[in-house]
Amino acid sequence: MSASEENQSSFSHKVFKNDPLLFKSYVNKKVIIITQDKNTHTGIVYTIDPVSESVVLLNPGVDDKMQMKIIIGHAIKDIIESSEPNPSPIPELFLAPSVKLPASVVSAKKEKIKKFLLENRFPVLEDKEILQIEGVLSIEPPYGLEQCICNNEIILARIQSLLSDLME
Repeated sequence: MSASEENQSSFSHKVFKNDPLLFKSYVNKKVIIITQDKNTHTGIVYTIDPVSESVVLLNPGVDDKMQMKIIIGHAIKDIIESSEPNPSPIPELFLAPSVKLPASVVSAKKEKIKKFLLENRFPVLEDKEILQIEGVLSIEPPYGLEQCICNNEIILARIQSLLSDLME
């Protein structure tokens, strides 16, 4: 093996050397993080970025709100699991605001979309409350643009574009 091949084989980014299962094991657990400057940070791990190795810690705050702290990966010296139990389950931080629409409004919206798609020659089938087009795209209640589900981004964008004109 030549010297250049040896250098290439020995070089490997740290993302290929870290242990994602270890990172995953820290999630939802209380940990103590020791940084390079010998500061300590305690909290519940919300997530860890496997590339930068940055850690998002949550701590209970005032009025049942959580305080978030991000510890940058290059500053972390050690992560130690705390023996203390978690005080409470971690809330979902990034939920979309949900608006509860009356059943009559949702039903009317479904029928309007179904009629529009059929008029535009899309083969729409109704499976329970879900509108489906050829098994490729589905629209779930409450039948907004965000509820369009499709693996093909081009089809998704075109249907959402059509529906956005209808919903205006």
